[in-house]
Amino acid sequence: MTFKSNYGNINGIWSAVLIEELWRLGVRHCCIAPGSRSAPLTFAVANHEGMTRHVHFDERGLGFFALGLAKATGEPVALITTSGTAVANLYPAIIEAHQSGIPLVVLTADRPPELIDCGANQAIDQLNIFGNYTGARLDLPTPDRSISLRWLLGSIDQAYARSSAQGLPLHINCRFREPLYPHQVEENVPTENDVYLASIQQWVASLTPYTEYFVSALPRLPDIGRWQHFIDGKGLIVAGRVMPGTDVNVIVQLSERLGWPLIADVQSQLHGHPKAIRHADLLLASSAGAGIFNEVDRVLQIGGYLTSKRLDQFIGRHHWAEYWMLDPAPRRVDTGQRQSVRLVGDIDSICHLLLLRCGEVRVNRANIGWSLALTTQAEKLGEVLKSQPTDRLNEQWLGASLGGLLPPGSSLFLGNSLPIRMVDIFSIHHLPRVYASRGVSGIDGLIATAAGCAAGNQEPLVLLIGDIAFLHDLNSLQLAAQCKTTLVIVLVNNDGGGIFYVTTRGCSHDAAQVANDYFVTPHGLSAQHAAELFNIDYSAPPSIDDFIAQFNEACSKTGCTIIEVFTESGLGAKSIEQAISMAKTL
Repeated sequence: MTFKSNYGNINGIWSAVLIEELWRLGVRHCCIAPGSRSAPLTFAVANHEGMTRHVHFDERGLGFFALGLAKATGEPVALITTSGTAVANLYPAIIEAHQSGIPLVVLTADRPPELIDCGANQAIDQLNIFGNYTGARLDLPTPDRSISLRWLLGSIDQAYARSSAQGLPLHINCRFREPLYPHQVEENVPTENDVYLASIQQWVASLTPYTEYFVSALPRLPDIGRWQHFIDGKGLIVAGRVMPGTDVNVIVQLSERLGWPLIADVQSQLHGHPKAIRHADLLLASSAGAGIFNEVDRVLQIGGYLTSKRLDQFIGRHHWAEYWMLDPAPRRVDTGQRQSVRLVGDIDSICHLLLLRCGEVRVNRANIGWSLALTTQAEKLGEVLKSQPTDRLNEQWLGASLGGLLPPGSSLFLGNSLPIRMVDIFSIHHLPRVYASRGVSGIDGLIATAAGCAAGNQEPLVLLIGDIAFLHDLNSLQLAAQCKTTLVIVLVNNDGGGIFYVTTRGCSHDAAQVANDYFVTPHGLSAQHAAELFNIDYSAPPSIDDFIAQFNEACSKTGCTIIEVFTESGLGAKSIEQAISMAKTL
């Protein structure tokens, strides 16, 4: 694109160079919250021909929206905020991005040094405000013509390479003195601009970054002997969080080649796959299922952050002969501190290499019988669960049935706490495109993140969310209302935090009352008026048939719809308890 030279002040030049370089580095979306101190950055994005712009008045929701965009596109997304608490409002989204390995480029406007710690308006100490939750940070000085633009470009490129190579957020703090707006012109600007931009004319004339970093991503594997030792035993493949778009078929092929059962987390894009063991969480709760699982002496886990606490605890307490873990990010994902080999790299590439290695070694086919025993036990459990009544519109029915109602090509975003667990435990439908925020597993920002995912993949998306998480992110309904594709919010209203009926199970009568008042926190609210406030279509089906009809209608039109399902408080926890009791009878 053509880089302009007619900027009214130095802030405009630095901001334009910064935004242009980010675009050349691959940033295509920029999320903007209004503010004066960030005006130079905002005008630079507004005047950029290639950048797609998203605007929201709430920095907290904007951060999660950017997170969803980055999840869906697989590309870094930029954020712009003004100074002060606007910056702090991004913190929850930055933490989730760090834990989930999602690259964001956070551009925060700041006051110049002379306005810090002196009582100046909207001024706080923003340096390193996000602590260790960024992959890199760049604290820019106040723009000045004595500082070469070559330094600015090189600094941007180096910080971007350090963060994006790890799939982590980058924080660029921009200290601006007034004038902040482009119509506020400094004296002798045209002549000075020509001189100042002369040193980067080669960059101006090009379409590439100033400094191109080539980071090697070639995977390293243990030697062939170590691989042979690893596969000589009763093994299990556990697929954890795998991002949509990954070639998960190679995981299935690896499972079949080794004769190892495949356990698929609801985030794995393989949950409900015909080749995956179903109801693994409940199997571990039964003595028969647990007995078969206890025969395992090796595990290959692909992707971290397991939804099932029971599965995670089983892996953590078992004494493995070998426990290998594969994940794209180098962070430690080993709650039981049991891993013997940590593979870091692209899941597709490494799984294909492991599959090729199977042709170079001896595969012990004697374990197939053990694998079939686990499959048989899972089928028995499935038949038992079918006998449990599911003719009422409630959390269990939604968890078991929602996946089968999704339109072809659509995605499912699972809210934290009870919704994701209900789907993980009860669904038997293959869920090939699932998003979730399990890096920190918080309930904040879920509407915003889902809206970002919908904007990023431009395909129908269904969000299953609980009432407390919904209320926590009400401002982000404005982002959902602006959705240009199909976004269906299925809201489970059980009048409080239903997950706490699970976590406080077995409390005495007095303790149960405390749990209700201080953990479950009943609210007696409905989403109907919130939907009206944001001009979003709303319905509250009383039955399964009504839900199916209204859900199908919502999925057939563009824009956002809220479908609120009212359920009895504590019923979801009772469904899980009943399913566990039934599993124990096997």
